[in-house]
Amino acid sequence: MPERRQINDEYAKIAKDLIDTEDVLEHIRTSQATIVILSSDMKKMKDGRKVCGLCERIDEKYKWGLPADFTITIYEPNVRGFTEEQMRILLFHELLHIKIDYQDGEEKYSTNPHDIEDFRYIIDRFGSHWDEVTGEEPMIFRASVTINLDDQIRQNLDHLNERKSDFDE
Repeated sequence: MPERRQINDEYAKIAKDLIDTEDVLEHIRTSQATIVILSSDMKKMKDGRKVCGLCERIDEKYKWGLPADFTITIYEPNVRGFTEEQMRILLFHELLHIKIDYQDGEEKYSTNPHDIEDFRYIIDRFGSHWDEVTGEEPMIFRASVTINLDDQIRQNLDHLNERKSDFDE
């Protein structure tokens, strides 16, 4: 079965709150960067380990289909049982990958690789076992929240998912 991705408004609300409140994310808050938060039904693995999230910069040649600068994809099967706090930490970690440089007065986007400073910051703040699923209640959203996302992005993503399934048959 092919992977399905969709925009996740609840995760987008958490990401927006993090961008608005975390000092270390000020470079995103003060930029023009557009970030789309997605959910995937795929159980992504790399080197025998589960991948919970992935931050990617959208290449210019693909912006016709998804007019955004970055996507953050959360792999739902790998985060089952996460609490809301664990999801905040995961999204925070993924947002730390967003890199914005300025050249000739223009914003230039790329992604930061994993590095020791990122891991140290997360571990110092949240502990080394922040991602362990315990017997606690999994994340339940308190209310249905809608983020003002660009309807064109949503329509393009739906269209691309439909087209992908046409090719997979």
